[in-house]
Amino acid sequence: SGKAADAQKEAAQMGIDAQQRQYQQTRSDLTPYRVAGESALTDLNARLPELTAPIELTQDWLESTPGYQFTKTQGLKSVQNAAAARGLGNSGAALKGAASFATGLADTTYKTQFDVANTNKTNAYNRLKGLVDTGQSAAAQTGTFGQNAANQTSNLLTQSGTAQAASYNAMGGAVTNAANNLGGYAAYKGLYGGNTGGADYSGVTPTQSSYWN
Repeated sequence: SGKAADAQKEAAQMGIDAQQRQYQQTRSDLTPYRVAGESALTDLNARLPELTAPIELTQDWLESTPGYQFTKTQGLKSVQNAAAARGLGNSGAALKGAASFATGLADTTYKTQFDVANTNKTNAYNRLKGLVDTGQSAAAQTGTFGQNAANQTSNLLTQSGTAQAASYNAMGGAVTNAANNLGGYAAYKGLYGGNTGGADYSGVTPTQSSYWN
């Protein structure tokens, strides 16, 4: 019984060691993803005010964007040339046409730059959030594997403890049986004096003698 319990305990410890090795390996494999997620979360938190702020574009900024001045210059020349071709020159109609072109260019540029700014913010947020989600998933998997390892370890320890308890119970039962057998044998020797041919009543009172008869 003791050897069986020891074998069970040894097997349980081997199982526990295997569980721990596998968990540590899995944790190590997932660590880079968890670290990347943590780093991205730090960056995302730092950039949230910028990424969630309203998009505000000023006229001065719009006019400083690449290509704006060139487009404006070429567009105004085209408007003036078209007016001159019709003999309008620097008339009010020509000036109105130039103003309309400039306003239309500003509106178009504003919409274009707004969409670009919004896309850039969205892309930056999504990329950082994607890394955060990767880290969160890795952390969740690490926790799941850790819980499974803890459950398996607990089961193995319980099995080992049960085997040890069964061993001790069996030992206690064996000792009790042995004690009972020895007690019975001693009583037998005391009553019969070890004679197998008949009872020996020496030292027994008459009452006791009549009882045994």
